[in-house]
Amino acid sequence: MNAQQLVEIIRSRTSASLKLMKAPGPNREEMKLIIEAAAAAPDHGHLHPFRILEIPTDARNDLGDLFVKAVEEVQDEPTEEALTRAREKAHKGPVLLVLIGCFHGSDETRIPQYEQMLSAGTALQNMVLVAHAMGYASRITSGSSARSSAFHKGLGLSDNEEFLCFISIGKVDETRPAKGRQEAQEIHSTWIPE
Repeated sequence: MNAQQLVEIIRSRTSASLKLMKAPGPNREEMKLIIEAAAAAPDHGHLHPFRILEIPTDARNDLGDLFVKAVEEVQDEPTEEALTRAREKAHKGPVLLVLIGCFHGSDETRIPQYEQMLSAGTALQNMVLVAHAMGYASRITSGSSARSSAFHKGLGLSDNEEFLCFISIGKVDETRPAKGRQEAQEIHSTWIPE
C-alpha cells in the first residue's frame, strides 16, 4: 500500500448510522488486528493511558440495566420512554467496545494529561481505520449517562480511569458521505518568524 492509498482509506471512512448497522461484526482474528492497531498508538513515556473493554453479546441486557441506572442518576424524573431508549442503547452494533482512558496525574509523571488523551484518540482513530479497511462500518458515541458514577462503577473502572466513548462496529449496506470536513488548505499554514 502506498501513501495515496492510505490517505484514500482515511478520507473514505465515515460514521455509520447505528440504526442501519447490522451483523456481522469483526471475527476474533479481525478484532485482534483492530486491537493491535490501537496498541500501536504513540505513547509518550510508555504510560499505557487507555484500554479497550469489549461488551459481549450475552452481556448486553446487563449493560442496558446499567444504562438505566445511569439515566436515573443524571435525570431527576426520567420518563419510561427515556429508560426504554437507555436500555436499547446497549443493543446497538454487532460489536461494542468501550474506550477507557487510564490517565496518570502530575504526581506520577511529567507527561501532561492532554498528551495521554491524544494517545487514546490516536488509538481510536487506528481502530476505526483498520475496521474500515476490512470493510466494516463504525460509529463513535458517548453521552452524559455514560459519564455518571453509576456507569463508572458498573463498568468496574478504577479511580484514574475515565469512560471516553463507545465504538460500534458492523456492516452497513450503504456508507454515508462525509460532511463538514475541513479542506487541507484550510488547516495548513507555514510559520514565518518575525
